[in-house]
Amino acid sequence: MIEEGDIFEDALQDLKADTDEFINRRINHLNFSRTIFWICVKCRNIGFVYASELAEFLKVSQGRANQILNDFARADLLKKVFQTSNLVEYWATRKDGKLLILDYFEKAKKVLGIKAKLILKPEGR
Repeated sequence: MIEEGDIFEDALQDLKADTDEFINRRINHLNFSRTIFWICVKCRNIGFVYASELAEFLKVSQGRANQILNDFARADLLKKVFQTSNLVEYWATRKDGKLLILDYFEKAKKVLGIKAKLILKPEGR
């Protein structure tokens, strides 16, 4: 016999937002598209970014930059790597050698009105 709680837990799993939904809900916001573009450009050479660099780029606080990058980490597009107790690197997640965030690069470019192509360097990590 199936418990009522199990049915609701299964329903929650079915309703849970995935990465595509997370991106598509936000992609038309300029700062979100700027962030995707920025992450793709920065990660093409070294594979990771720092919140302080994003904060400077977007002209937001360090705390807000961490929140933004943590959202990408929760969506499995970035991984947090603690180098020291106060230094966090956000590494672009790869699948089969490809940066997952690149799936959203073209959409971000379109929102931003950018026509440039991104050339990738060999894998950084």
